[in-house]
Amino acid sequence: MAYGSPPVSIQGALLETLKTQGLGHILHESRLRNQWTELTGEKAAHIAELDSLKEGVLSIRVADAAWRNELHYQREALRKRANQILGVNVVKDVRLR
Repeated sequence: MAYGSPPVSIQGALLETLKTQGLGHILHESRLRNQWTELTGEKAAHIAELDSLKEGVLSIRVADAAWRNELHYQREALRKRANQILGVNVVKDVRLR
């Protein structure tokens, strides 16, 4: 930081460092984990879990085949809600396992 430059918050510095190292997805993934119930809904939050968010693909692990089928039809809504929660258009696809 140059002398006379405005101070940078620790959060801002950390975010910038993670982005330059190609690890910005970790912060997005963490935010989605923290707001999982808001993203999936109360019932699905107990059945499905966030597996990963890498290269724009949100992977969700679903233990029950019936719920996997139900969430399959909600993939686009889940993608939009995830991007809404993140405040940026990061999630390009949702994959269910």
